[in-house]
Amino acid sequence: MLNKLIPLLIALLALVSAFFWNELNLKNLREAKIPLRNNQTVITADDASYLNPYQRLYEKGTKNETNFDKFSSSIRPPGYGLFYYLTLKFTGKSNALFVLKIVQCLLFAISVFCLYELSLFFTKSNWLASITAIIYGLLPFSIGFLFYTLTEGITPSLLVISIYLMLKMTTEKEVRFQLLYLLFAGSFFAVLFIVRPFLVLFLPVFLIGLFINWINQKGLKIAVLNTFLFLLLSISGLASWQIKSKLELGKWLGLHPIYQNEIPGVFRKPHASLWELFKGWESNGAHFHETIVPFWEATMALDTSQKLIDRVISQIPKNVVKSIGKQELVWAFRLYQKAIIAQKPYYEKQQLMPSLLLKEEQRAKRNFDRLAKKFEFKNRYQYHIQTPLQVSKSMIFHSNLSLHQFQHTYRGTIWMETLRLLCFSIHSLAFLLLPLAFFALKEIRIRLLILGILAYCFYLIYFQRGIEERYTLPLLPLILIISVMTVNNLTDRFRKVKNKNVSFFKM
Repeated sequence: MLNKLIPLLIALLALVSAFFWNELNLKNLREAKIPLRNNQTVITADDASYLNPYQRLYEKGTKNETNFDKFSSSIRPPGYGLFYYLTLKFTGKSNALFVLKIVQCLLFAISVFCLYELSLFFTKSNWLASITAIIYGLLPFSIGFLFYTLTEGITPSLLVISIYLMLKMTTEKEVRFQLLYLLFAGSFFAVLFIVRPFLVLFLPVFLIGLFINWINQKGLKIAVLNTFLFLLLSISGLASWQIKSKLELGKWLGLHPIYQNEIPGVFRKPHASLWELFKGWESNGAHFHETIVPFWEATMALDTSQKLIDRVISQIPKNVVKSIGKQELVWAFRLYQKAIIAQKPYYEKQQLMPSLLLKEEQRAKRNFDRLAKKFEFKNRYQYHIQTPLQVSKSMIFHSNLSLHQFQHTYRGTIWMETLRLLCFSIHSLAFLLLPLAFFALKEIRIRLLILGILAYCFYLIYFQRGIEERYTLPLLPLILIISVMTVNNLTDRFRKVKNKNVSFFKM
């Protein structure tokens, strides 16, 4: 009886802890005179693009009052916006954000319960399951976005809950309950993938694991049928979104539709090509935006001075400038200025642009693409090894304590630095144990999950680069389960070696 109450108690404590830390952070933000959204949630540069279309839908019955709205409201996947819209419908505009953050905390608490159950299934130990759930649920390095209106407010919870339902689907004995869990699990994954589409990269891993499980239990025919049904359910949201976009906009949006030729603004194709150039040496996406956004704003204000270009180039490492050539960079940013000014009339009038890039933009884009290839060719080690290693370092070695109060209000106090050191150590060790875990743990489903996580991390490190802490947050609960299992496995091996005097490597 006590063992059944433990996960509920940990989940309840996680709910209280999450609410306490986030409300305290809001209090500290108010005292620091930092504006909040309706005095309820933290404001970021991205959240308006998630919320505004669905606020229009609530207030005016449509997301798209104009043709411009039709395109601009499509730059984000619809999952989180629909989540916000439901709170608007059920509670009204004045209470929507308050209810939204409460629901996000409740989802987090539910995910802590599910995490306990997942850990218990794989470790067969209430003690280890409790440790895993307590680390994730009570240390504040997992709750940093629950009072934000960003996808990270719900994606970690949705992923854990989805995997829990998937596990229940495979362990349930009665056919009717198996089908019920299949429906629930597939539906949760469908929601997850339209909230954070890139997590669909995990789907092949889950499908392989399910197929192996079902073929062992039920034979080939049922395995194929169930796997196909699960696949259809899981991608139903993504497919509906893409088909709807094709019908409305005349094009497929893909998983990351922020760069669209029809929408004026910073995020145009020349900007994407400029980021591809910077990826060669830049491991910090925030630094790239801090460099380029002021340049874009100043150019849009018709400042085309050499001083402005020199300021940007001064923020590029000297070895990079030497490798590419300063005059090449000056010319590239001259072309970029012309591309920015060319879209100025559209931007100021909030008018749609042609579906084909303006000729000035095409020229700037081609030049940035050329310089990116030139840098990669001349700096292969830096591009393929050094920069990814720098990205890896920034992804792994941090405390994940991103709230304002942890980085500013309480920074330097003994208890805060102790907490930061504890979270830093756990977060770093959990990621570092991943490659070792693949060899230490024999459970096929865990190995498949580790492969999926490593593949996702490789994508972030090598292809996306410039990552932020929140991009790996959905992985954290899964990595904690794996790391606790790995530490326990290695401890058992060392204990057996000590007791039997057997070589550790022969076990």
